[in-house]
Order: sequence, then structure tokens, then C-alpha cells
Amino acid sequence: MAIKGGKEYLIAYSVAENKAYEREIDAFASLDNSRAKVLITNDEIDFSTSTVKHIKLKDFLLMDKL
Repeated sequence: MAIKGGKEYLIAYSVAENKAYEREIDAFASLDNSRAKVLITNDEIDFSTSTVKHIKLKDFLLMDKL
């Protein structure tokens, strides 16, 4: 978990393996849609879904806001 600009974000090193992907995406299942669901990883592949936005860690660190 990271906090940037007063918002919380889930950070995972990598979700390239199915087990890791399922674990991290399942973490969003209990959250309602009133909060943005953002997954931040070192992966180069875009793992965004219809409800979860995937951002590369290096891009996240350089962003002022999402």
C-alpha cells in the first residue's frame, strides 16, 4: 500500500504469474466502486481491467496526480 496525494494505492512487485495476478486482483473484490482501483507494478504488460487501472511503478513515481 502506498499513499500519494492523500490517496491510497495498492502496489505489487509483479502480477505476471497467474497466482500473483489473482491474489492482487481479488484484493479489489471487497472494495465498492466509490474508490478508484489502481494496481501499481513493475510489469511492462498492461494488466488493466474494466474496473482496475494498472500503472507501471516508474510512471507512478513521476506522476503528480492520477
